[in-house]
Amino acid sequence: MKYPKPYKKGELIGICTPSSGVTGPFENKLAYGIQQMAALGYPSKETSLVRKQHKAASGPAEIRALEFMELYTDPAVKAIIPPWGGELLIDILPYLDFEVLNTLPPKWIMGFSDTSTLLFVMTLKLNMATAHGPNFMDFSNTAVHESVFRALDILGTEPGESFEQHSLTHYQKEWLAVTETEFPPYNLTEKVEWKALGGSKEANFGGRLIGGCLDVLCKLIGTPYAPVEAYLEQFEEEGIIWYLESCEMKASDIYRTLWQMKQCGWFKNCRGVLYGRVEGYEDTQDLTYVDALQAAFGALSIPVLYDADIGHMPPQLTFINGAQAKVYYTEGKAKILQFFV
Repeated sequence: MKYPKPYKKGELIGICTPSSGVTGPFENKLAYGIQQMAALGYPSKETSLVRKQHKAASGPAEIRALEFMELYTDPAVKAIIPPWGGELLIDILPYLDFEVLNTLPPKWIMGFSDTSTLLFVMTLKLNMATAHGPNFMDFSNTAVHESVFRALDILGTEPGESFEQHSLTHYQKEWLAVTETEFPPYNLTEKVEWKALGGSKEANFGGRLIGGCLDVLCKLIGTPYAPVEAYLEQFEEEGIIWYLESCEMKASDIYRTLWQMKQCGWFKNCRGVLYGRVEGYEDTQDLTYVDALQAAFGALSIPVLYDADIGHMPPQLTFINGAQAKVYYTEGKAKILQFFV
C-alpha cells in the first residue's frame, strides 16, 4: 500500500468539486472557511468550477475530471479536500487518466459522501491510501469541531507509524440553518453509543480498511472502477474491515445493497463491519436497518458495530482506505488504531 507524503501545516490544500459545486449561502460559508483556514496557517487553492452548479453538478464531467487532475499533478498542492460531495461524481471516472495518476507520487484526498466514490476507486485501482473524513465545508463552521482538525493531524502520519481514535461523545441529529452571514457549528444534541449486532458487550477485530458511502459505492459494482476482488486477495492473510454509512436509503435499500455486495463476493474474508449512523432513513414496514444488517451479515458470524461515528451525522472519525486497523469495542464505546504499513 502506497501512503502519500505526510501533510504539514502551511502546505497548500487544493479545493475542487468532482461532484457538486457550492452556491447560495453556502458560497459565503466556503469563503469564510477558506479565510479562516488561511489565518490558521492552512492556505488553499480552488478551481474554477467550485462555485458553480448546473444539472446537479459543478460542471461537465470532462472539466470536473480535468480540474481534479490539475490539482493532483500540481506539486505545490499537497492535499485535495473537496467542499462536499453531491450526486454525480461517477461521471468523471472515465475521464481520469489512471495511467498518469499511477506514475505520480500519491497525494492525500479526503472527504466523504459522494467523494467516497473517488476515494474508493483511487485506493483500489492505484493501491494508494485515501482518507474518509471531513469535507472542506466542515472547516468552514464558525467553531470547528476538534475531530475535523484531528483529520489534518492524521494526514500528517508518517509511513510506518500509527494513530489512535476513540468513539466520540455527542453527535448532531439536525443541522442548524446556514444563512448569508451565519455558519453555525455542529448541533451536538445526541449522545453517541456504538452498538454491536446481536447485543454483544465486547468485540475486537482487525484487518485492512475499505469503505465509504453505501449509496454511491454500490453503483460501482460490475464496473472496471471497483476491482474489489484484487484488494481482497492482496490482503487475504490480514482480512478486511468494511466501514460503511448511508444517507438516502431506507431499510430495504440497505439490505438489498448489502445482499448484492455479498453475492459479488465483496465480503469474502471480512473480519468485521463498522456501520455509521443512518441519515435520510426510514423503516420499510416493520423492517429496521438493524434487521437489514442482521439479514445481511448474520450468517457470516463476524462482529458488526453500528451507529458508529461515520458519515452524514457529524462529527465523525477519519478512516484511511488501505490502512491496517484494529478495533476494540466495549459497551457502547470503541477505540480504533490505524497503521500505515
